[in-house]
Amino acid sequence: MKMRSIPVLVAGGGASGMVAAIEAAKLGANVTVIEKKNKPGKKILATGNGRCNFTNRNQEISCYHSSDDTLVQMVLQRFDHQKVIDYFWESGVMSKERDGYYYPLSGQAASVRAMLEREMDRYKVEVHCDETLQRIIPRKDLSGQNITGYEVQTDRDKYLVRKLILAVGGSAAPAQGTTGDGYRMLQELGVAIVPPLPALTSIELDDACCKLWSGVRIMGQVELWCEGSRLAEDIGEIQMVAKGISGIPVFQISGRVSRLLYQGKEPYLKIDVMPDHTKEQVMEELLRRVNTYGVGRSLGDVLDGMLPDKLAKALLLALHKSPGDGAEILQEDRWRNDLADQIKGKKLHIRKVSDFDKAQVTTGGVALSELQADTLELIKYPGIYVTGELADVDGICGGYNLQWAWSSGHLAGQSAACALKTKIRSRS
Repeated sequence: MKMRSIPVLVAGGGASGMVAAIEAAKLGANVTVIEKKNKPGKKILATGNGRCNFTNRNQEISCYHSSDDTLVQMVLQRFDHQKVIDYFWESGVMSKERDGYYYPLSGQAASVRAMLEREMDRYKVEVHCDETLQRIIPRKDLSGQNITGYEVQTDRDKYLVRKLILAVGGSAAPAQGTTGDGYRMLQELGVAIVPPLPALTSIELDDACCKLWSGVRIMGQVELWCEGSRLAEDIGEIQMVAKGISGIPVFQISGRVSRLLYQGKEPYLKIDVMPDHTKEQVMEELLRRVNTYGVGRSLGDVLDGMLPDKLAKALLLALHKSPGDGAEILQEDRWRNDLADQIKGKKLHIRKVSDFDKAQVTTGGVALSELQADTLELIKYPGIYVTGELADVDGICGGYNLQWAWSSGHLAGQSAACALKTKIRSRS
């Protein structure tokens, strides 16, 4: 049976894949998208708690993690956040901004997916759902030296493809169809892969206090330490859970924790649950409360109004004390110092970063040294382009991972279509 010939095949109908397909089709390419799930763009619906924080005004390169900041910056500048906002508006999605974070004016992630589907339909992109990419086989000319295209095998068909855009995602959120298949297929072709690890997720701890503080939410600062050096910090609402900690500040450093653990190192965290006060101020307040409340008051009485009850109990556990114990010990400098240390910098030993099923993104992926910076084409395999989470680029919370998806998909789609036109002209 003769394989169907497809000029441009996009594997993966997520954020970067849909944009890549639209851009290639705009330039006149005949484009087909294959998507593992029963509808494209499903992962978009989960972004921003269903509101889709699709980009951010602050685009400092420090908001992205990669091995090549120059390449990432080049790709982002080609289709920057303002161009994304304009692109959405022109396609029917108006935006609203809050502190630099951009959302659809409708407040619904579904608006973004619907817009991308409309654009694919408008430019006659053929979409195959419930179809999974399984294997990529390079096809060469008679000399055996030059790649002329690729045989692409799925669970439903085989295609002869001239330009292949890989937008299959990473390993995070496997329920949405991203199960790391792209890494395996590219490794089989000899493409270097930075080990994929979970990022933007919670961290599990080795600490008995976790069961005591479960359910607490508090504004605080989280610091990442390793080998005596502070490597990262973030501030915001920390969510205490039964096995560890979660919340945006934890998410922001989780990818780095994943990498350190993978490297066999022993990172640890410190949390400050009163970040607006110095340690000296905390000690002074503890002494003031002891002296004001009088004899016979408990540690729980002193900490009431400073900390949530569950958190106070958890911090006191590290001092082998409980809320019912007498507060008179805080008249001693040593006890006030020790309690202030717990409040301002409790050390937490990490057991693990939560698995991919709880992670929002993957850190790691196709090594950027494998890609042409101006096209995102694989150097070893001309005609294959890598976008989105499949590449070794991940961002912090705040619309950065979607911005990378839009920018990389836009570049890959245009590059594939332009290369196709160039090849046609050279033949004629």
